[in-house]
Formats: sequence, C-alpha cells, structure tokens
Amino acid sequence: MALVGFPLWWIAGLSGVIAILAAVPMAVQLARRRRVFVPPGFGWWVLFLVCVVVGVLTLWADAPGAVPGGGASRLMVWGYRVAWYLACTIALLWAANSDPRSVSERRVFQLFGWMFVVTAAGGLLGVLAPTLELRSLVELFLPGGLRSNSLVRGIVHPGVADIQTVLGRPEARPKAPFAFANSWGANISLYLPFFLVAWLKQGKRWQRLAAPLVLAVAAMPIVYSLNRGLWASLGLGAAFVVARQVVRGNVVAIVGTALVGGIAVAAFLLSPLSDLVGERLENQHSNDRRGQLLSQTVSSTFEGSPVIGFGSTRDVQGSFASIAGASTPECPACGVPPLGTQGHIWLVIFSQGFLGTFLFLALFVTSLWRTWRCRTTIETVCTCLLLFFALQMWVYDTLGMPLFTIMLTIGLVWRSQHPDETPYRGPRRRTLQRMVRDVWAARRVYAAAVAIGILVAAVAVVRQPQQSVARTSVLLAPSPVYLTTAIVKASALPRDITIDTEAALVFSAAARDAAASGPAGADDALTDRIRVTAAPRTRVLNIDVRSTDPRRAEAESRSLTERYLELRRDYLEKRRDQMLEGLRDRLAQMDLSSGGADDAEDLSADVRAREREAIDSAINNLILTSTTAGEVVRANSAVEVRKPMGVLVASGIILGIAAAAVLSVLAPRVVQAVSRPGLRRRRLP
Repeated sequence: MALVGFPLWWIAGLSGVIAILAAVPMAVQLARRRRVFVPPGFGWWVLFLVCVVVGVLTLWADAPGAVPGGGASRLMVWGYRVAWYLACTIALLWAANSDPRSVSERRVFQLFGWMFVVTAAGGLLGVLAPTLELRSLVELFLPGGLRSNSLVRGIVHPGVADIQTVLGRPEARPKAPFAFANSWGANISLYLPFFLVAWLKQGKRWQRLAAPLVLAVAAMPIVYSLNRGLWASLGLGAAFVVARQVVRGNVVAIVGTALVGGIAVAAFLLSPLSDLVGERLENQHSNDRRGQLLSQTVSSTFEGSPVIGFGSTRDVQGSFASIAGASTPECPACGVPPLGTQGHIWLVIFSQGFLGTFLFLALFVTSLWRTWRCRTTIETVCTCLLLFFALQMWVYDTLGMPLFTIMLTIGLVWRSQHPDETPYRGPRRRTLQRMVRDVWAARRVYAAAVAIGILVAAVAVVRQPQQSVARTSVLLAPSPVYLTTAIVKASALPRDITIDTEAALVFSAAARDAAASGPAGADDALTDRIRVTAAPRTRVLNIDVRSTDPRRAEAESRSLTERYLELRRDYLEKRRDQMLEGLRDRLAQMDLSSGGADDAEDLSADVRAREREAIDSAINNLILTSTTAGEVVRANSAVEVRKPMGVLVASGIILGIAAAAVLSVLAPRVVQAVSRPGLRRRRLP
C-alpha cells in the first residue's frame, strides 16, 4: 500500500516518511515471529546503528571549520535520520523473513516497476509545469516554526521541480514525487532494473507493449534533470548488462542490445536533448566547490572526531569565496552546503566517523560478494543496485527511499539463496534472538569494555588543558574608492581590499610578532591559536586568540588587533601615495609632450585643459581621502572553551563496544569465562 499509493502520499505531504510509517507494521510482524533470521554481515550493521545512536552525545560538539554552537533543530535532524536507518533495517529483516508465498519476488518487482512509472510521470510533470506547487494536508497542520524549517518544508511541501541556475540561466530540475532533484535521480535509476524485469521480461502483453513508450517518456526528464550522477549510473548499468551478456556468450542478446542501443543513441543525438547534455557537461562549475566541501568534511572529521564523527551535519563558517560569504535570497548558491552533505558516504564519514564508515560499508560489501555471480534474476538486479549505490553514495544523499529499496532487495536475495532453510521448513544458524542472547550473556564483558572506554575518555578530558579564547571584533572602514578613469592606466590602480585579504594580514609575521607575549618573545605557535572569522555579509572581523592563560589570551588579542589596524592604515597610506605619484607623473608627461609635439599631432587645447583639470581634481581628492583602518567595536573577556567531552565519551563507548564484539567472535571461551565466573568445567575421569 505504501508504494501503490505513493502519488497520494506525495500529495498529502507524507512521501518523505511513508516508508518509516510502513516499517511499523513490518516491525510488528517481526515481533510476532519466534525466530527472526539475519543475513550475513548484519552484525556489522548493528554496530553501525550503535554508532548512529551513540552519536547523539556529539551533536553539540564544535567541528573545525564549522559554525560553533547549535540549537534543538540539530536533534530533530538526527532523530529523522535515525528513524530512516531503523526503517531500512526493519525492511531488510522483514524481506529476509517474509513468506515467499505471500511476498513473492514477482510482486516486489511489479511494485518497484510501478514506482519507476510514477517517478517518470512526476519527472515529466516537472518538465512541463516546473512551477507547480501544492499545499499538502500535513503542511496545513504543522506549526509555523516547523513549516519554516528548510528540511521540513522540503519533505511536506509537494513541488514538481527545483529551479536552479546550473547552466547560468534558470532551469527546472524535476523532483516529483520526491523532495529533492538528486533524490529523484537516485530513485529512478534504482527502479529501472525492476521495471525492465517486471514489464519487459515478466509482464503481461500490455506491459510489454507499453514499456518502450514509458522508457521514451522517462528519457525526457532524465535529460532535463541535468543530473550527471543519474547519467553515470545509467551508463554503468548499460556496461553491466553488456558485460553479463559477454560472460554468458549470448551472441543474439549482444547483437540485440547493440542494435537497440545504437538506435537509441542515434535518436538522442538527432534530438535537441543532445545539445542540453553537451551544455551541462561543459558547465562543471560545481565540481570545485564540491571538491572543497568534501576535502573540508574529511579534514574536519579527522581533526575533530575521527572515531565517532559529529552525529549530524554542520554549517560551514563563511564560504569558499570569502570568510564573510553566505547565501542570500538573490544568490542562494553564494553559500556553501553543510559539512557532511553532497553524498551519503560524506554524511556517514562526518556523522559517524571513520569507524562508523567501515561498519556502514561492511554490509554492502558482504552482500555484493554474495550476489556478483548473478545466478538468478534477483541476484542480478541486486548486483546492479549495489553498483549504482557504490557510485551514487559519493554524490547523492541516498538515505531515504534509495537505501530502503536496496535493503529490501538484499533481504530478498538472502531469502532466495536459502530455499531449503526458510522459517517454515527448518532452522538457520543465526537469528536475531540468538544475537540478543549472546550479547546479554556477555553483558559483563561489554559493560567492562564500555566502562574502560569511558574511563579513558575521562582521563583524556582531565589531562587536556583548559583553553580560553578572547575575541576582539573590528568594524573595518571601507577601502577608499579611487578614480578609475583613463587618467591612470588600469594596471596602476590599487586593487580593492577584501575582508579575506584583511584576514591574511592578521596572520602576517609583523602582526604576530607584535602580539606574541611570554619570556621567549615571538611565539611560533601563535598562528595555530589564532582564528579569524567574519559575520556573514558584513565588514565585521572577529579575531579570536586561544591560550591556557585567560589574561594572556586577552592581551594577545588586543595587541594583535592594534598591530593589525596599524598595518592596515600603513597599507592604505602607501597605496594612496602610489596613486598620487602616478597622477603627478602623468602631469609631468603632459608638460613634456606639449613642449615637443607638433600642433597637428597634439591634442586640442580644450581637451588638454579638461584632462589637466581632471588630474588636479583627482590629486585633491586623494589628498583629502581618509586612511582610517577601522575601529574596535567589541573586546570580550576571555571565556573558557568547552572541552570535547561528548566526542571523547562517545568514542570511548563505541570503541569499548567494538572491542567487546570482536573479542566475542575471536575468543568466545574467554568471554564465556568472564561472563560466567561461577561455572566450572567438568573434569574428565
């Protein structure tokens, strides 16, 4: 029902949570079973879920390069992602334990094939009526504060397309019936293998006749989506199909595929869509910003919380163009997406750390290892989906229906690989109940490991010196606007001083040497203790200095600010003097040329007089131009920096749990001896 009525759920504003709601009856069905069997690699996934849950302790930790602090909305976003991970887990177990007689593979293929049709229709609607928006039923009952939240609005507010300037002009990128354009691209590619099997291979006659028409209709929004990840996924899928046919040696299928592919490519090249694709491939402007964001995501995680991550995403301090940069209603792209976005793998790295990333990937690697031979249809489809996922997780946030679809497919594959060991015919070796019993039996080991981890974290917190930070805020005076006329060559004009140039001036050796304190004089480590930020879209520069001594932090912050303002004033005066010298040299050249030039080649008297008048006026303006550097608007007292207690405690907990789990697998007898110290082994006679 969740998939059949998906268009209605979208109109109602529930498409973003319908799978979570559908997981509730699935969980009820699983709870009624005496045994719930788990597929290989499920233990890795359970540990990953533990990382996600423990990550709540790190939600308010400050990440390097991110905006400090955070409100209650961060907890809401974390809870939403936890709900999706749990829903995907339930879908995996439900599919693996479902009765093949009531939940057949054919039925699942038809449902996901239907979702391809729905997604293609929504994409076509986004192309034909890109400005269409609806007010959902859920949106009517939400409080105004929630409706204004960008994440909530994207989920509950039905829209058919996102208007973006990817090609330098407004372009509609289809997204219906999902919340975002990239989600549309991920879902339609994952539903395509199901559609091909359900309609072309297993479908009724009318489905086989209608399938080419549906594919032709879907081609239009696929191209207009400007979605390079989707295009790459389809190319990978085509290569996978050809490779499978070559391995099997099916000459007829190879020739048929090549013929159909050639006709499709020729039709595409002759259509106007080919020009749109070529234009999109020429506009790769987002690559640099995406690369900078991903690099900062990894470096921030490695520096701040490599084991457990930061629990959720963080807003970037400033932008990559300027430390005072931020998005505006006129320029939404002027800002930077949060750290941990632009790809599911980056979300996992930033939110769950490198240990969580390893645990996250383990289940999918294990599943791919069991399906890559493609012995059955469901194995072939699952392999194709896992290949798509391996590509898309680098560029798409696939937490949602894409991951839900993949987990369902993995469960069905595992069920099909054990036809003689279904829950209705015989036992299997591993069940969820047994996993719970094993963990409960080894609870002393887990408790001891977690206690040791917390103890080590507490020691690290105590041993870490208490840092204090002093902030001085400076309102910069606007840089003088010099005359940009033909009087002086453009190359001789002084460049405008940006706020990023000012930040670099703060870090200069001249400023640091004057600000450094202590018996050793200049402090080489002062650079690492300085942090310069700016209020978004302002000329207010914030200079922070950290130190273990609060008084020293305050003194260095004041000294650094004073010296910086002196340097800025000297720089402005120097640039003014250079400009004056250039204008006076121009006057001297005019006097020389007027004395030696012929009347025919010389400028007319009135033109020369106007130029001389303009130069004199420019010189007077420069002499009267103020070179004020700025003023200190606030000098805060030093405040203590919060120690990363949440990060250290969460890291200690997850490392303790992981160590106990590994010990339970590698040395079960040791775990048994520790867990049951009162039991003695029977001695042999």
